[in-house]
Amino acid sequence: MAVRNNVWSDEDILEVLDLHERHGMTASEIARRKGASRSAICGLIYRANFDTDRAEAGSTVAKPENMDGGMPACWWKKRRRAA
Repeated sequence: MAVRNNVWSDEDILEVLDLHERHGMTASEIARRKGASRSAICGLIYRANFDTDRAEAGSTVAKPENMDGGMPACWWKKRRRAA
């Protein structure tokens, strides 16, 4: 799905992060696949990682098991199909 009007859906953001982190694709490869510029992908990855780092620094997660990285791969796709 191509990005329209510079608006990224949550699913698009998760897919970009998955392609970059799990599949090792470069920003250029992801940009071609998503119909965006390389700079847009780099910015999206930077902002997502920055927000994650800030959240982890002040994290007050009640259940330690929620911080173990145990979410299954592409969980958002499975959730959408179930809905």
